[in-house]
Amino acid sequence: MALAIPMWTKTFASKVLREFAETRRRVISDWRIHLIARRLAHTGNEPLPDEKKATDIRHELVSRGDIDSVEGVAGVYVVNVAYANLLEVSEEQMIQEANPWAVFGFVTAMTYHGLTDLVAKEVYPITSKNAGNPHRLPLGTMPDDWSEGTRLIAARRPARVGDVAVHWTQLTEEPGFGVIIGYSSGIPIYVTDVERTLLDALRMPDKSGGIAKVLQAWRSAENVDVGKLVSYTDAYGNKVLRQRVGFVLEKLGKTHSRLDEWRHGLQRGGSVKLVANNPYAETFSAEWNLSLNVPASILAIIEGT
Repeated sequence: MALAIPMWTKTFASKVLREFAETRRRVISDWRIHLIARRLAHTGNEPLPDEKKATDIRHELVSRGDIDSVEGVAGVYVVNVAYANLLEVSEEQMIQEANPWAVFGFVTAMTYHGLTDLVAKEVYPITSKNAGNPHRLPLGTMPDDWSEGTRLIAARRPARVGDVAVHWTQLTEEPGFGVIIGYSSGIPIYVTDVERTLLDALRMPDKSGGIAKVLQAWRSAENVDVGKLVSYTDAYGNKVLRQRVGFVLEKLGKTHSRLDEWRHGLQRGGSVKLVANNPYAETFSAEWNLSLNVPASILAIIEGT
């Protein structure tokens, strides 16, 4: 004999679903169900639901067929009621819901900003070892949702979303710069801005389609903010990155007062290559003390020939 579902659970399940409909959100999670239930209870001056009651609400939504789980992404669901069938769902939405502090970068951000002609078949999010970020709220939430210090989120790093591979980059610390709110099928996501995208691509070309695609991205970024690029480069605090960025900027005909200062503090020694993982090449930039260890045809991209 099936257990009767308490009326409270049924009522709140319907209210929660209506809240998602009003915000046109089709991808939801255990933590968001809990948060919305708490928000509704607070508005109605009712006791705040604990994790068990939030789980009961999710079970009710599943049993009614209102939501379905997402293959490969624990704790994330797709809404299936009438309003939701008109909305598109993307892998980025699902990953952001699984890990609300994740930031989309590398080739994913290059595609988002129109910096590459690659058709991305994989997704590249970035996270940090401390998972959360005090400077960013989970999207779709407000400071009041967290005023009581309740932590409702277990940030996850799914390896796949359905048939799509997810390649995570875990940083020791969140840099704290170069993140903006973008949109994926109308739902907000965190993505690196143009300048940080270009820098990260130069730092890790293997996650950005290869060095040829990276240099094409730098050349195609016509409205790039050089001052912001230089500021971000300094913030990374890596002399070799300054050499690479200085070389590329000057090849693009762009100038900045900091470039002369960078030249005075060049990193010397055997580790200075344009592409870190490639062998050394005799082709060399004496000005930037940089081994240009890529084929001439690739160098020609940045030179515009």
